[in-house]
Amino acid sequence: MKLEMITEGLKALLLENNYNPVTIHFYEREWNKILLFLIDEYGDTEFDMESGLKYLEKQYGFISNCNNGTLSQQRVQLLRVIHMLEDYSLHKVLTRRYFASKNPLVLNSYYSVIFADYTTYLESTELSTSTKEHYKRSAMIFMDYLTQTKTLQTGEIIMENCNAYLKTLTGYSFKTIEQNICGIRHFLRYLYSENLIPKNYAEKIHVPAISKSAKIPSAWNADELKAMIATIDRNNPIGKRDYAMIVLACVLGLRIGDIKNLRFSNFNWGEKKVSIIQHKTHKPLTLPIPDAVGWAVIDYIKNGRPSYYESDRVFLKHMPPFDPIGENNHMGQLIVRYMRKAGIDRRGRKRSGFHSLRHSAGSMLLEMGTPLPVITNILGHSDPDITAVYLKTDIQKLTECILPLEDFEND
Repeated sequence: MKLEMITEGLKALLLENNYNPVTIHFYEREWNKILLFLIDEYGDTEFDMESGLKYLEKQYGFISNCNNGTLSQQRVQLLRVIHMLEDYSLHKVLTRRYFASKNPLVLNSYYSVIFADYTTYLESTELSTSTKEHYKRSAMIFMDYLTQTKTLQTGEIIMENCNAYLKTLTGYSFKTIEQNICGIRHFLRYLYSENLIPKNYAEKIHVPAISKSAKIPSAWNADELKAMIATIDRNNPIGKRDYAMIVLACVLGLRIGDIKNLRFSNFNWGEKKVSIIQHKTHKPLTLPIPDAVGWAVIDYIKNGRPSYYESDRVFLKHMPPFDPIGENNHMGQLIVRYMRKAGIDRRGRKRSGFHSLRHSAGSMLLEMGTPLPVITNILGHSDPDITAVYLKTDIQKLTECILPLEDFEND
């Protein structure tokens, strides 16, 4: 489709959805630049995703100037420009994946009722708060898409609607696509259970399996861990807290959500065990407490934890009113701060938060020759296939899993 036709229709949708004039001006400025690029590069104004990405590279060095594999907020906005043009050219819609609180996505009266009922249903489940919020957001964006494509009632939804919406995810990362598919499937299952759609379309939408090019989990080596931990000042209360949380992650492999939720009752000091119901999987997990981990937690409780008797949570904020650490605080900046103090180079490292320490626990267990099912149990994974990703952190172990060609020839 010609860029001029795309931008004309897209501007009408931006106005219809009450976008700020300043934001619209930003988009128009980029559209004009893209138009000149297409004429100069191709002698035509035909637009597609490939030409849009070439524009970003030529104009902004989008790929070559990428910082450690991540995108700055400015570059996210620029990529959004290209995705919006692509979505409109293919589907004649403005897919609002990102929206500000001052310009919220507003559903019509019909879909608003369905969204309210779906929200009530989600609150009755045992899903984590973050998962509920993700599912609500996915459902809202999908219903907005349905409205724009003139699918005004759920009974009119057909498989083509679902497939067309999923195609708008083209160009996003594998993880983003996977998360969106999970959200849509959950919403479609709900609609079917409430007799709001004629078929269970969720059964026909499959979450992609972990691909051969799945990202290798970020893992620390022993020297990096020692250097990072050595920078923690264990003579002050915050340092005692941070040290205890970090060793729980990198030695026991606990998720940050489970560390934040630890209560005094989870610890059996007589048997040197910690028992929890995992926040993510809702499955029980009991692990032995090594001395180094146990003494770190005890030191924090006795000598660092604020005297806040209204909470039985072990780990607290260290500023008044000394509440438990919030649901959405993943403590990632804590790790980054200690990495900087230790002079650890973050370039090329995809992750540097608490989950990277959990990956390190898996890697170390693998290097010690621990069987995969045992690692699965220790890390609290729901499936050994998930744990298998950790094989990618040890190339030598990976090669041991490959059968020689003659083994196939002898079958």
